[in-house]
Amino acid sequence: KEKNIKSSSNQTNPNQVRSPSQLEVNVLLEHYQKGQHDLAQNLATTLTQQYPNHPFGWKVLGALFSQTGKLQDSVIANQKALEISSNDAEAHSNLGNTLHELGRLEEAEISYHKAIALKPDYADAYSNLGNTLHELGRLEDAKTSYNKAIALKPDLAEAYSNLGLTLHELGRLAEAEISHNKAIALKPDLAEAYSNLGLTLHQLGRLEDAKTSYNKAIAIKPDYAEAHYNLGIT
Repeated sequence: KEKNIKSSSNQTNPNQVRSPSQLEVNVLLEHYQKGQHDLAQNLATTLTQQYPNHPFGWKVLGALFSQTGKLQDSVIANQKALEISSNDAEAHSNLGNTLHELGRLEEAEISYHKAIALKPDYADAYSNLGNTLHELGRLEDAKTSYNKAIALKPDLAEAYSNLGLTLHELGRLAEAEISHNKAIALKPDLAEAYSNLGLTLHQLGRLEDAKTSYNKAIAIKPDYAEAHYNLGIT
């Protein structure tokens, strides 16, 4: 689930709210994008102290806390960003991702819908909404959401892979196989797609092909416990 961080100058009224300089924004984004989490967190915290009514620092903190497993802190930071700038589709989507990780699926669904209402072409939000609907057991709704994501962003390999898993669970195995293979064609190092393809091939009775697929998943991700387990069953 991609945490999206962008600085939008139109989110606040500069006559009312002090904003960080472009240099401060760029330095923080550089540390964030390089994965320098401690430095980025310190800079983002400083921004929230210097510019408490500007959403950017809070939004970055929300993403950082999520990536470092501080999920409750991430929720609080994202909610603060949205209090300041309620029309930020990415902040709604990022909040949805964190709520999903916390198992607060109904709240995550609401956040994704808010993101999509603000940004109807938001493919990642549709894809992540699909994941939430899948976990809620609403497979047809999940399938619809994945298909919308793919229509908007045809190279979104993860959406094809998760659509394949959903089709598998709906018993539509031939379609599931096609979807998994599309995911692999788009992203040949996507271990989950090989593992999910293995499940479908096993169900189709093609055990040798399933074995090959699980082995490919394990070659990419040697600690992939689920793939090892399903390979053993095959």
